This record gives sequence, structure tokens and C-alpha cells, in this order.
Amino acid sequence: MDEEKGAPHSGGADGGARMKDPFVERIYGVPWLLLALVAAAIAVSYAFVPLAAGETGVRWFVLRWFHTIAWIFLGLSALVRSKVTGIPVEGAAPLGATGGLIYVVLMLMTVAG
Repeated sequence: MDEEKGAPHSGGADGGARMKDPFVERIYGVPWLLLALVAAAIAVSYAFVPLAAGETGVRWFVLRWFHTIAWIFLGLSALVRSKVTGIPVEGAAPLGATGGLIYVVLMLMTVAG
């Protein structure tokens, strides 16, 4: 059932159209798929931005890669919520939480520096 309208996801007047439109699932009017694409762009851009200049060891790894890894998880969560993958929506929460936790570790390591 569709939480917003109480209508089934397939069949009916617009059910078939809803299944074909990858931008139909939204948060505050913004499609989840668009958010997933933005998160992927951020992840790719931070993969090429050297944020850990002068650091070594674990601190270097966290500062260099955790931003990218966090955005990958956040993007995967948004992709699952967009319902274009066939993965149950319940799988989005653990992905988003993991991305958030990774981001918190990144912020703590940045502040502790």
C-alpha cells in the first residue's frame, strides 16, 4: 500500500504509471532518486579531494576516506528509498544510520585534530 494515498503500488488508474516513474517517491518534494544521485556526486568528488594533508596512520585514513564512505552509504539509503532497486525499504534505515555514524566519526576526528 502507498502510505501517502492508501492506494496499491500497481494496477488501478495511476498504479502502473507510479511503478514506471523513478522520481515518484519523494521527501519534502525532492525525489529520493535525485538525492541518491547528488550523494553519489558528492562521494565521487570527495574521493578526489585530499582532505588529510600532513596526517598519517588511522587519522589519515579517516580524514581521507570517511567523507566519501559516509556519502556512499547515505546515497545507497536514498536509492533504496526511491524504490527503483527492488530492495525492501526497511533496508534504507541501516544504510542511512551507518552513513550517519561514519560521518560522526569523521567530525570527531576533525575536531580532535
